[in-house]
Amino acid sequence: MKRKFTLSRALIWIFCSAIFVNASFFLCIRGYRYWKQTCTIDYKVPIRAIVQTGPQKEALKTTYLAELLGLSVDQPILSSDFDLKQANLSLLLSPIIKEADVKFKEPGILYVDYVIRQPMCFLYDFENIALDAQRVPFPVTPFFSPKRLPEIYLGMRNSLIWNQPITGKKIELAFDLLKILEGPIVCDLFNVKRIDVSLAFEKSCGRREIVLMTEDEILFTQKEREVRFAFPRLLRLSLKNYRQELSNYLKIREQLLEKEQVRLEFPEGGEKKVIFPQKVLDFRIPQIAFIEDQGGK
Repeated sequence: MKRKFTLSRALIWIFCSAIFVNASFFLCIRGYRYWKQTCTIDYKVPIRAIVQTGPQKEALKTTYLAELLGLSVDQPILSSDFDLKQANLSLLLSPIIKEADVKFKEPGILYVDYVIRQPMCFLYDFENIALDAQRVPFPVTPFFSPKRLPEIYLGMRNSLIWNQPITGKKIELAFDLLKILEGPIVCDLFNVKRIDVSLAFEKSCGRREIVLMTEDEILFTQKEREVRFAFPRLLRLSLKNYRQELSNYLKIREQLLEKEQVRLEFPEGGEKKVIFPQKVLDFRIPQIAFIEDQGGK
């Protein structure tokens, strides 16, 4: 049985067909023009400029990118002789570069789109090394301005391998602590200086510990003069109950600050920061917190 088309259906079918034909014709014309334009471009010209693109505006110096790509003013390379795939690989060999895409949009001008690693913390085991969120190490200076970030100490014995994440139970523990300490509420209470998990998995129970170096600050203003009073803390935590022990510290922290605030005296000299002796708080024994003041300033 033949199906009959109504007039409205026939008109819709004709309208859709017309749109399809016109769109196809338009795309063919655009494609032909692009192909013709590409074929007529002469890529046998030297590379004369590097244009940086990406989410971070000129995060790296152009001279550094040129060095990685093997480009120099003294020995120019023709655009037609430049290997884009190898250029991408060369950029990714740099420990600071996380993603890269190199291409020509016009002869002689090389467009470098890249993303650099962002420091989450410093690795105290080595000098001038930071870690990103993927635990990948990379140098800090001269790529970043001075930053105030917590340090992580793992007690590493092996050397670093660029572009490869650090693995193992120590780094996972350190990053779990970092996540807790940089979470809401906690990060606004005190500054975390260092997370030491070098002895967290020792066989001896007496040596097994997690050590956190933190600092509380109180800002006093008197006669238009500001002085910061710093109270360093060294928290000793157990591997099994460090979350609960951190919670216990937060409960007694306010009491400590109230007692310490009573001792404050505005310095007569021109000091802008007064550092009190470090206080050691050991939470490794359940229900008990040993508090010890250390001498020195």
